[in-house]
Amino acid sequence: MPNFVTDKFIKPLLPFSDGEYNFLWEVFSENSSYVMVENTSARFFIAIKQKKDGLHVIKAEKISRPSQVLFLQQALEIYAKKAQCNMLFSNISPSKPKRENFVIKNLDFFAENFFTNKKEIYLEVGFGSGRHLLYQAKNNPDKIIVGIEIHKPSLEQVAKQCEILELKNVILVDYDSRILMEFFQSNSVKRIFVHFPVPWDKKPHRRVISSYFTKEALRILQIDGMLEVRTDSELYFDYTVKTFMSEDSVDVKILKNFDLEISSKYEDRWKRLGKNIYDIVLTNHKITEKIDKIAKLEFTFYSNVDKIIKNFTPKLFLGDGFFVHFETLHVKSNEIAVIKTAFGANERAERLFIIIDGKGARYFPNSVYAFSANKAAHEIIEKWLNE
Repeated sequence: MPNFVTDKFIKPLLPFSDGEYNFLWEVFSENSSYVMVENTSARFFIAIKQKKDGLHVIKAEKISRPSQVLFLQQALEIYAKKAQCNMLFSNISPSKPKRENFVIKNLDFFAENFFTNKKEIYLEVGFGSGRHLLYQAKNNPDKIIVGIEIHKPSLEQVAKQCEILELKNVILVDYDSRILMEFFQSNSVKRIFVHFPVPWDKKPHRRVISSYFTKEALRILQIDGMLEVRTDSELYFDYTVKTFMSEDSVDVKILKNFDLEISSKYEDRWKRLGKNIYDIVLTNHKITEKIDKIAKLEFTFYSNVDKIIKNFTPKLFLGDGFFVHFETLHVKSNEIAVIKTAFGANERAERLFIIIDGKGARYFPNSVYAFSANKAAHEIIEKWLNE
């Protein structure tokens, strides 16, 4: 993540603008602050933390970071100049001209626009270096290839390759696949690829494959559509087979050491080491009921910022299959309160901020949609903020 350390720091007066970047306001806690930054494509925080030795660490804030790291680098460079910083350490790469990337989409795109397209859909979860995704896109120009990846450098790298190769049929998104799949209409996806997922042997709750994921995959797959899991881990292979076979009336096919048309860099490595490669292919044969469009969750109250600032304490609420954790509070006088939160389903939480000001309350940096666990958590959040 872009960051630098400075021993000289003169806090600039906000708001100020430089080129396409606007530095709007700052909120504070005991030893850190967040500065809201926007350009024409994104809104995000940069975080400022004072260390015990008097040095300041100024860096990208992790939760709000945009998919294009260049935005963060340029914002930090501008802020360092404005604050007259003397950088003792920096990992900020030299700035390059900003290019808009139209391949990477956010949740709002899926909620509002995605299903107006009637082309056949391939979905790849955790595409990594993108070899397989790019191969599918080049060889299936008549299909929409959706790639889900939470590792931002991989997301940017593959997005650039899509531009270089002039691929017009790729959509990339940085989000938890276990949540994103709920946006897809029933029987709308031809193939789902999960190639070499992280095994998470010590934290199995973090695995992509689960009973819930399997049920959602069967819901969104077309008739004769397939979910293909490819792994070098015998433990993950056993776990996946057991998970798939726990469903009723399933069609599961198992392959060992079959070569695909394209090989990932991980697969090349495992083959050199003589490891076995397993494919577990689940085929759907059922028509499933259509689902309603998932609504966006909005706050309905007019908040008292001063009251929230006075009464805030970290708090954890545990519900039936969901939770809400109010973690930290950053404030600007009695004008703006920013609460860092985690909430939602126990196995696939949202991590966001709640910004509260004279206009009300809103989630940041992403919209929140009414999946069942999110809806239950949102009701707790509204009640707690009101009380």
